[in-house]
Amino acid sequence: MTHHDSHWGILGSQQGEDQSRAQAINDPAEYHASIAARELHWFDAMGEQWVARDASGDWQGWDSATAENAAAPSDWTPWSAALDRTTAPFYRWFVDGQTNACFNLLDRHILSGRGDKQALVFEGDRWDPSKNDGRGGPVFEQRLSYRELLIEVALRARALQKLGLSAGDRIALNLPNILEQIFYILAAQRLGVIYTPVFGGFSAKTLSDRIHDAGAKLVITADGGYRNAEVVSYKSTYADPALDNYVPRPDALKALSEVLQSRLPADVAERLESQVAEAVSGEITLERADVMRELGLALERERATAPEVIAELRTTVASELANVGHAVSHVIVVRYTGNDIVEHSRDSWSHDLVADVEADMLADAGVADRGALNSLDDGAFWKAIGSAVPALPVEANWPLFIIYTSGSTGKPKGVVHTHGGWLSGITHTMRTVFNANQDDCLYVIGDPGWITGQSYLIAAPLAFGMSTVIAEGSPLFPHAGRFASIIERNNVTLFKAGSTFLKAVMTDPASTQEMSRYDMSTLKVGTFCAEPVSPAVQKFAMENICSHYINSYWATEHGGIVFSCPWGDFKPLEADAKTWPLPWIQAQVRIVEETSDSGTVSKWREAEAGEKGELVITEPYPYLARTLWGDGDTLGSSDWRGDIDRFSEVYFSRWDGELTYTQGDYARRGDQGAFTLHGRSDDVINVSGHRIGTEEIEGAILRDKTIRQDSPVGNVVVVGAPHDEKGETPVAFLVAAAGRKLSDEDLSRLQNLVRTEKGATAVPSDFLVVSAFPETRSGKYMRRTLRAILLDQPLGDLSTLRNPESVEEIQGAVAHWRDFGRLAEARQIIQTWRYLRVETHRLDDDHKVALLVINHPPVNALNERTLDELHTVVQQLEHQDDVDAVVITGARGAFVAGADVKELLEVGEAGDLESARTPPNAAQAAFAALEQLGKPVIAAVNGPALGGGNELVMACSYVIAADHAQFGQPEINLNLLPGYGGTQRLVRKLHRRRGEAGMAEALRLMVSGRNISASEAIDCGLVDEVVTDAAASPVEIAMARLRDYFANSGPLTAAQDEHQKALAARDDAIPYSESILEQPALQQALAQIRASGREKQVARVLDAVAVGAEQGQSAGLLHEAELFAEAVCDPESGPTGITAFLEKRSAPLPTQYVEISPTASGEPVEELLASGDLLPMGASFFPGVTPIPRFQYGYGVPKSAEDGRPAHGDPVDAEIKLIFETPEPEPNEALVYVLASEMNFNDIWAITGIPVSPFDARDADVQVTGSGGVAMIVRLGSELIAEGRLSVGDVCTVYSGQSELLSPDQGLDPMAADFRIQGYERNDGSHAQFLTVQGPQLHPKLPSLSFEEAGSYGLTLGTIHRALYHTLDIEPNKRLFVEGASTGTGYDCLRSAVSSGLDVVGMVSNAERAARVEAVGGAAVDRKDPQWADAFTPVPDDPAEWASWEAQGAGFVAATETAAGGRVDYVVSHAGETAFPRSFQALGEGGVLTFYGASSGYRFTFMGKKGNSSPSEMFTRAGLRAGQSLLIVYGPGAEDGIVDRVAIEAIEVGCQRGAQIAVLVDTVPQREFVNSLGFGAQVKGVVSLEEIERRLGDDYDPPGPFAQMPNPFTESQAFKEAVRLFSDRTLKPIGSAIAPFLRNTLDKRGLPDVVFERAGRDGLALATSLVKPNVGKVVYAEELSGQRFTFYAPQVWMRQRRIIMPSAEIRGTHLNTAREFAEMQERIAAGQIDVLPPMARPIEDIAEIHQAMWENRHGGANYVVTHALPRMGLKTKDELYRAWALRDAAERGEVITKVETGSAGALR
Repeated sequence: MTHHDSHWGILGSQQGEDQSRAQAINDPAEYHASIAARELHWFDAMGEQWVARDASGDWQGWDSATAENAAAPSDWTPWSAALDRTTAPFYRWFVDGQTNACFNLLDRHILSGRGDKQALVFEGDRWDPSKNDGRGGPVFEQRLSYRELLIEVALRARALQKLGLSAGDRIALNLPNILEQIFYILAAQRLGVIYTPVFGGFSAKTLSDRIHDAGAKLVITADGGYRNAEVVSYKSTYADPALDNYVPRPDALKALSEVLQSRLPADVAERLESQVAEAVSGEITLERADVMRELGLALERERATAPEVIAELRTTVASELANVGHAVSHVIVVRYTGNDIVEHSRDSWSHDLVADVEADMLADAGVADRGALNSLDDGAFWKAIGSAVPALPVEANWPLFIIYTSGSTGKPKGVVHTHGGWLSGITHTMRTVFNANQDDCLYVIGDPGWITGQSYLIAAPLAFGMSTVIAEGSPLFPHAGRFASIIERNNVTLFKAGSTFLKAVMTDPASTQEMSRYDMSTLKVGTFCAEPVSPAVQKFAMENICSHYINSYWATEHGGIVFSCPWGDFKPLEADAKTWPLPWIQAQVRIVEETSDSGTVSKWREAEAGEKGELVITEPYPYLARTLWGDGDTLGSSDWRGDIDRFSEVYFSRWDGELTYTQGDYARRGDQGAFTLHGRSDDVINVSGHRIGTEEIEGAILRDKTIRQDSPVGNVVVVGAPHDEKGETPVAFLVAAAGRKLSDEDLSRLQNLVRTEKGATAVPSDFLVVSAFPETRSGKYMRRTLRAILLDQPLGDLSTLRNPESVEEIQGAVAHWRDFGRLAEARQIIQTWRYLRVETHRLDDDHKVALLVINHPPVNALNERTLDELHTVVQQLEHQDDVDAVVITGARGAFVAGADVKELLEVGEAGDLESARTPPNAAQAAFAALEQLGKPVIAAVNGPALGGGNELVMACSYVIAADHAQFGQPEINLNLLPGYGGTQRLVRKLHRRRGEAGMAEALRLMVSGRNISASEAIDCGLVDEVVTDAAASPVEIAMARLRDYFANSGPLTAAQDEHQKALAARDDAIPYSESILEQPALQQALAQIRASGREKQVARVLDAVAVGAEQGQSAGLLHEAELFAEAVCDPESGPTGITAFLEKRSAPLPTQYVEISPTASGEPVEELLASGDLLPMGASFFPGVTPIPRFQYGYGVPKSAEDGRPAHGDPVDAEIKLIFETPEPEPNEALVYVLASEMNFNDIWAITGIPVSPFDARDADVQVTGSGGVAMIVRLGSELIAEGRLSVGDVCTVYSGQSELLSPDQGLDPMAADFRIQGYERNDGSHAQFLTVQGPQLHPKLPSLSFEEAGSYGLTLGTIHRALYHTLDIEPNKRLFVEGASTGTGYDCLRSAVSSGLDVVGMVSNAERAARVEAVGGAAVDRKDPQWADAFTPVPDDPAEWASWEAQGAGFVAATETAAGGRVDYVVSHAGETAFPRSFQALGEGGVLTFYGASSGYRFTFMGKKGNSSPSEMFTRAGLRAGQSLLIVYGPGAEDGIVDRVAIEAIEVGCQRGAQIAVLVDTVPQREFVNSLGFGAQVKGVVSLEEIERRLGDDYDPPGPFAQMPNPFTESQAFKEAVRLFSDRTLKPIGSAIAPFLRNTLDKRGLPDVVFERAGRDGLALATSLVKPNVGKVVYAEELSGQRFTFYAPQVWMRQRRIIMPSAEIRGTHLNTAREFAEMQERIAAGQIDVLPPMARPIEDIAEIHQAMWENRHGGANYVVTHALPRMGLKTKDELYRAWALRDAAERGEVITKVETGSAGALR
């Protein structure tokens, strides 16, 4: 019984329109009543029925309880008056008539038997190009009938009722354009609840303002939405900040007033209150910091108030403000994207609410389940649901929704539309404008947050009973054909889009081409909406989209279409942008002739035809805004009119003596009653159809002046400039403050301010800085002049300007700005996407090349959006005939390193097979388009090309690789198979080039998961060319090859021919048999990968390859994509494998297949020795004479040949003699022949893999041990030759530390420049014959030392040297305590400190070792003395035991001080977690402890010492300076859980010192309190631990004492897992939250230089892990005695961080730097320190010696193993050469009888 008479409402002719207009003018009440009676169903309370007037004039409908047909008497009318003007402009339409929007949108269609009619089509943002036979389609789409929609709406209505919502309550929606938003909107309508939809692009501040202004009790939001295939968070970005960071201004001022009145004299309180209120008067909601800042400024003027009173006042006010908040009691959260959110007590998940009410609703409906419900006919169905959750009849003028629109005065206006007049009117426009019927399908490019979304996306089509398309995201993503595809797939007949949207398509030929691929012939009408239209855009639309493409216009206040081209073919529809007022719209264009003193118009005339003037509407109509929202407390009473005063002032007060509606638009009236519209007449601009007041933007920019006392902003004027894509864009003219300049950083900050305050659409695209604005003589800025200059329009009369000279300057600035824009447009050299950049370059007069750069930090992973963009770009390049070739490369140092594995994990864990298919489908579509582009495509591989990156390479016709590039298919490591074409293109390419061997190599790459080098890639046929010139880049070479190609030379012609032949044969079968799997390298990889538990993954790879080989590439790709999706969602595959990879516990990968196995023996080795490709261990080697062998011997640990696992174990079992290739030195390196190598505990850790395997950090199959030694240079890199310091043949002591020589951090500390120790943190140790080392590692051997001495001390003595002379910076006559003083580094420390004039006490374990200590001048304390032997334990976890633990060590401390002769100034610790606590206890007041190892465990504990200080003093000790980053821990010990005075003082001091500060608080209220204190821009951000915990839930552990650790030596795997858990569950969540606030150009990681820690909670483990390595300090200022602290030792010692306490310090230390090594050499040469004579053993005994060290059976001396020393005691190269000669002669059986004088050294 919805009425869709094919003639009613259609004008049909000009005469029909004239008659209709006359009726509307003569009797508007009757005219609109006749429409409302037929368009809507009204509730007859007497008959309890819903009825509407049919074509015959009868009232027909349904009983509201039984759903039976019903009728009302013919003389019944729903309303007491059709129009009530008595309170105009509060026009009341259909007074007392009762209706309900939701009933009219849903119920009546079901009751009329059309419940199965499609109501909604939803398609998500994400795109799958493989769908619809390769034409593409959404990853997710859903279609709902009217019945299905009513169920969902009824459930949400029940949920709202359960939360206490009822008619008149207000709710705010902040959701993406998804179905849930529609469900909740209709549910609110059903209950008479008033809703305000807030567009997702607005800021949290804007949302906060609207929540408060509307008086919303509930907010509905989502975890996130999708935009261009990426998740956009909603709740955490908008809703939570809106509710937590902003508070209602009245409530904040009330709290302020109460505090001031209670603590200050009345006059002072009133004065302060008035100043603050005036300063924030323009705000609806504000940050607490706004009040505190203005209070601070006001207090500065109160000279008579005591400082302590002011300080107390600030704190009290801030505390009270922390308790102020919104009145929102509930937040409903829609689970849509699945991203993490912070959950608050106010939050409820929508799906939980729905599940809770569904059973009750079905029970009330009398059905068992949905199946039973769906089996009912429409009438019974409605009776079950529609009457069980009835639509509430409300008065026609009852507010339906509030939609806010910008105002030129800066305060948004809450426009109210109603259930009756608005819905009736917009429904009727569907007939008049579109000749709509129920079989139509409407597609509106819009969002429910805008009036277009409310009126024509939702209400009008559903009221009419047709289908409407809801499309999330951009209609131009991934390409401009998206919107056309929606039209084609859904048979859309009616289409609405803004002119800006179509202009963006029209001006881009590629977009036009994309659009044209789809069939839009089903369209019968298309229309523009909501913004001015140019004839050119309309012409494009009529020619390319729909011939009947009309210009419709309306704004938020209009409610629906007011100007258009009515259906009926009686208007001259041409591409001239003309539009006509609908019959009930009485419009005029007026010219102002006189204005009154108050600014109103006292005299006007109607404009002549073609004359531009102000557009007005002289008569009301039902769907015009009823009022502006306000006075919510009186809603429901007869007195309620909203904010009628403002409504009247804004819209009806311009023209003296009449209530004429003025929107603020310019127009011209032409012939035949047509109008052309020309934009705004006030200061409102239209950005992509969104109206924004320029004053709002100006206010946001000027906020910088209140936030920053040193703001460089003087003043600002914003005007709208034309924009190809947005229609208009804000441009800000800025004048700097006196004496200031505006930097790029300032402008970026201002953009962020606008984004935060007003949302992304309001952000100025450009800032034009000028010295002055044009002003009238009265001081008013001439905006008109600025706008005219910007738009290049006539300037008019400038004689009234006070400063006409400013115009010329501004014209110059605008000209420069415009020229820059023209330059970019003319060249079209750069096109930028989110993750791609395309540069078009002309190589010669006839040829252009597109350089496509993939830019997705950090490694250019191919996530879904990148693939979509790549596909779009390639399709566009296909149509660009002027582009002759394409070069693809990666940004920064990577090409493309795979897919986005976290994205895949989310899909896999959800088991979403459809989403899992999307990435491979998108990749394969993009790569297929690329390989079929028909022009040369060169991959310029500048770094790793792994996984998807390697698959991208194979779609290119020519591949140029940098020498350092790597290639591989590592998917097997994730328990996946290649999914982007690897199983097909890789196999076919290598088979094409190398036959069966190539196919086997392709399979090996996939099943091994290991990378290959560029040289290996060219050998196997994967790469065409490797760049050998270090100064050239792959892009440079690619351009050179293209120049050759265009000149008909070079290799590209043949490569293109090969590529085209391959394409032609891509679906041919290629030979594939089981025999391929028997190839030795592949066989090894298969055996090892299966042994690692990946049989299922191998089977998938082989299956995909077999299908492709037998059925062709196309079939193979489809099969591969399906197998990939299956693997992603298989719990045993993707989720397990990716999680293990992210947690660094993946099963091992196979070892690389090499010519000679590292463990080879027998005949192959004999052949190498015989050929000279391998030298015997210890062989003589004469640099320049003896050939460098291809292979060498070394000692270390290999990976297992069985399954690829590292073969760790006890040294005597695991350390073996290995064979591997001799390396080539890089330019800054030297190759040395090792004569003797140092032994130390780094070797032990590398051999045993305890606590961490060195294989975990690098892609290697062997770990050669050895850190440092003595060696002879045999080859120099080019840079070292040029330097001239070193020569081949030099004998040098080898320092084992390496760093990134070109890093800028070298100047800070080489340790900060990727420092690593050879033999442990690198796999190439010195227990080998040959070693490559960096130039700074080589130091001349000291003449006084023998070779074995020179090779024995580098790491051990070097570590002690740094600890004593740099870390501790020891001074003579002070006292030092050292652990383990009788052996190793402890003994070196003892001897060095004694020789430097210190009194040294050494801790030993027996009398023999005590004597050793005393023999060199030290004193000894035996830790096994019965008095304290049991005291060496970590500090207990139980606080009750701490005091007794300290008392237990008192005797040891006393004995130490006695032995030292007083309090201990320095401690050197290295014995680990059992010794460290007592050593720290022994440290005297003001002392410093340093440590560099932890041989008994890594969980360090200590008891704090007496003493306290101030933040200022501690920051001085830490060296905090301006520009450094400071993290302040706030909360432990806070008063009332809010006020932490120590932390506040620390923040104050940090600000004074110019630090960049982040604050880590415990709770959300603390965060709000700190934000409210108004510290200014130096406090970059405040992070709440409570919020992190809410977001991560069970995946998070809060900071606290470092947990007990498994024994790293006996439970290595459990130990590593414990470290990972701390990192993943505590360190990373908190660090990632803090980092964005502290990041800067010099520190991309955002690590603090200083952490201010607290005594009230043991957070030291976190602080020492967060603070910057090598230079970072953790400081305490409070009393620490009686409290225990814990931390993870390697974070302090290996990263050389410092812990500074009021009365003690702990400093981590490490190996010395190359420079410090040279200083140590000088000290040795000067005799200040000496080298302990080593225990020298032949290298063949190395495993036995390491075993003795592992079991602590070694002696006190340092060990050195000799490689090529024929005897001990040799000191010079001559002596070595002679000794080699003697030995070699003896081995040959020769006897040398003559010995020259001077050769005594050779005979020692």
